[in-house]
Amino acid sequence: MKKKLLNLTLLLGLSMLSFAQTSKKVLFIGNSYTAANNLPLMVSNMAESTGDVLIYDSNTPGGQRLMNHAENTTTLNKINANNWDYVALQAQSQEPSWGQTQMEEELFPFAKQLSEAIRINNDCSQPLFYMTWGRENGDAQNCNIIPWVCTYEGMDDALRASYIFMAEDNNAEVAPAGAVWRYLRANNPELDLYSGDGSHPSVTGTYAAACAFYTMIYKKDPTLIIWNSDLDEAVANTIKSAAKTVVFDVIDDWDYTADFSFIVNDSEITFTNPYESDDVTWNFGDDATANINNPVHIYDEVGEYDVTLTINKCGRTHKKTKTVTITTLQLQHTDLNEIGVYPNPVEKELFINGLENISEEINISMYNVLGKKVRDFTTIPNKGITVEGLPSGTYFLKLNYNKSFKTLKIIKL
Repeated sequence: MKKKLLNLTLLLGLSMLSFAQTSKKVLFIGNSYTAANNLPLMVSNMAESTGDVLIYDSNTPGGQRLMNHAENTTTLNKINANNWDYVALQAQSQEPSWGQTQMEEELFPFAKQLSEAIRINNDCSQPLFYMTWGRENGDAQNCNIIPWVCTYEGMDDALRASYIFMAEDNNAEVAPAGAVWRYLRANNPELDLYSGDGSHPSVTGTYAAACAFYTMIYKKDPTLIIWNSDLDEAVANTIKSAAKTVVFDVIDDWDYTADFSFIVNDSEITFTNPYESDDVTWNFGDDATANINNPVHIYDEVGEYDVTLTINKCGRTHKKTKTVTITTLQLQHTDLNEIGVYPNPVEKELFINGLENISEEINISMYNVLGKKVRDFTTIPNKGITVEGLPSGTYFLKLNYNKSFKTLKIIKL
């Protein structure tokens, strides 16, 4: 009987492990930076140590630029060979630090071309840009013509900006290996991340890059990784901790799938989601939410609000949070100062008081808490407006008069 219970326990344990297992398919496109110390295999070993699976392939000829890969038959065939979860894109190590005009001609269009090819093959495949690092002592080869690359910090800043731009421009994600390196160089300068040429990664450097990839691919804490390669355990733990701080703890900052812009018009904010989706949620930071791509929201108090856009796509959740500052609730004409409404709460008809000095029509719009306009009215003094037929709830009434407006909160019974 004890043997049967033991076997049952083992089976349940294996079943739970299998259920928790995450399998990802990733194609690595790059050059010698990706090939050095076999970065894809390192990520696979890390995943295996946490009970996960990485199915991968790669094409990493030395010195290849994204413009080469965009026309490389092997690269394109590999992109089309599987429904990849991610396709990692690594540019030649120097080109993302070049001048803007040159990158606009020789880099950015090919990042877009490859990203489009990835999504044409499978709309759920996600480009994942491999942010590399500045050379140990800067780029001596290009220092005379682009002075910002003369130092590690200057070159690294330029690389970071370009990789973030490419991710934003292509609605993609970033594996910020270079940011992990920057953290380690500042906080653990005793670690030798570079090989002898001061450019390519040592095993330690590749391990740091692999931690960044593991975190972005699986969206898991890298300190859970058990596999340490050939590194001393203390060194491996230091790198994993750095990746947790730089990548995992702020993981949404490296994901540009969800992004938005907004226009502030006093208390009325127009939000725009450039990557329209069927499954979006806005949280406006004042207990109001919306589920449309481009909502308009009206705040009824001044202050700072953290607005979060969440997009669910292909089993992945993407978030972006930005702060909206409301400094005034209205730009009021003096005649609007005393305007109010009654009754409030209202059931059928709403009246506006304080209109004694106004003889012209006032344009009135009503919005629900999702920021969607539900009614348009025009009115003159002493004339009511009907709200009958609207669902019960909270609404915002916006009164426009003489290029000014006032917003009032309405409770519909």
